[in-house]
Amino acid sequence: MIGKRLRELRKLRGMTQEQLASYLKTAKSTISQYENNINEPDLRTLIRIADLFEVTIDGLVGREPVYPASKDRSGAGLFKEELTENESNYLKESLTMYRKWISGSKND
Repeated sequence: MIGKRLRELRKLRGMTQEQLASYLKTAKSTISQYENNINEPDLRTLIRIADLFEVTIDGLVGREPVYPASKDRSGAGLFKEELTENESNYLKESLTMYRKWISGSKND
């Protein structure tokens, strides 16, 4: 029941299954099982998912629309201020370098 909505929310935010798994401190295969309706998250995990995607639990499980009509869910609201294109590019490049650095230090 939650699988389709979870996949939609994850993709809307541009997240991979690995990233969501990392946030939830679980395995990628667990996220895949949720998205394919093989298993369902427990209540604590549902709450964390709802908080992450800023939706209600009822929205996650299909009891109400996922998004209130008046609320922007494009992801642009993650920052309290608008970023210039240069600032956005700088942050993306910095994040890319950080991720390379982290993955390199795990191999040591």
